[in-house]
Amino acid sequence: MSIVSFRPEDLLETLPAPVPVKVPLGEPVAATRTTSFNGAAASARGVWECSPGTWRRQVLQAEFCTFLEGEAVFEPDEGEPLHIRAGDAVYFPANTGGIWRIQTTLRKTFVVFDEQP
Repeated sequence: MSIVSFRPEDLLETLPAPVPVKVPLGEPVAATRTTSFNGAAASARGVWECSPGTWRRQVLQAEFCTFLEGEAVFEPDEGEPLHIRAGDAVYFPANTGGIWRIQTTLRKTFVVFDEQP
């Protein structure tokens, strides 16, 4: 296995057209764009972007991400709301459920992975 480096600005050129989120919760319906690359085992890494709106988080794997642009509030099923803005780094444990409230277009780099017990 070797070290992998990627620059978000390079990946942005490969982002597909936005598609509506899978579980919207009202208007406006947020749209996402994602480009990712598979890593070892069930890991993936890439860039994700979402327009303003409210929706339910769908990622079941553990995730580490760094937010590059925008503002949002993530309301976990358990715990206090997390206010997120550009420059923040966040770790979501596996099976973290909750509601995204995207206030301004949010962009992040991410790694999703399976954790060993």
